[in-house]
Amino acid sequence: MLPVHSLDNDSKQINILPLDHNNPYEFKREHRHTYFEIMLIEQGGCNQLIDFKNYVGHDFSCYIICPQQIHLMSRNNSSGTLVQFTEDRISSTELRASLRQLLFYENSAIIFEKRPDLFDELQLLLNILSKHLGKNDGANNQVAAHLLQSIISIILEHTRLNDNSEKDFVKKILIDFYLLLEIHYSENVGVQFFIDKLGCTEKKLAETTKKHTGLSPLQVIHNRILLEAKRLLLFEERTHKEIAYQLGFDSPASFSSFIKSKTGLAPIELTKQLAEIHK
Repeated sequence: MLPVHSLDNDSKQINILPLDHNNPYEFKREHRHTYFEIMLIEQGGCNQLIDFKNYVGHDFSCYIICPQQIHLMSRNNSSGTLVQFTEDRISSTELRASLRQLLFYENSAIIFEKRPDLFDELQLLLNILSKHLGKNDGANNQVAAHLLQSIISIILEHTRLNDNSEKDFVKKILIDFYLLLEIHYSENVGVQFFIDKLGCTEKKLAETTKKHTGLSPLQVIHNRILLEAKRLLLFEERTHKEIAYQLGFDSPASFSSFIKSKTGLAPIELTKQLAEIHK
């Protein structure tokens, strides 16, 4: 079974650590976190596998790992700073939803790369945040919470989630769609289910996902199912039949057909390919 790691302290903890800190767990094997981890890389060279995608860490860059993503990192003498926090440390529901949306984008781990100006801006805020974390009292805890949300807001400005020209109701459609998808992706529901829940037209949902992801709503749904299938195939000791039913397919054959249509491979072949990536 894939190990899942949580923060040592309570759910309201915020950790700021050097990149080369001594992990309390074996970080040289695949694992998951129950928390967010922002990486500010000052000196690059590190290498990360995040949900089967390879990311090379560049100088003056920022990356993020979301809860439950499969993660494996080789530090390779890189230097930088980590910020770890749980979702319930964020009081803004909009910020929480926007962070969750990052999971649905291509190369979603990349916030920015090779930007000394942005790196210095975030590092300055982290230095201030660190000072307040060292003073364990109510006033400083409140300041720390606000500073963390400011850092997250700056990070989100540099993703495709931020578009000041976008009307609020269109943003809400996208946020609500992704939140619903996280809950219902394994229930074998189609696009119409989400349209009914969202109270919008099929055209509006399609326009919104196309603009922000380049995909149709059905492709977004299928990509989420495929990601979970990959996770289960490689890291869970379950039969293809068990995985098929867990993901809402009516038979192992329909699950196999889905995998074949999306990857060109049978499930057993896909598992072998994923294993090669993680050698």
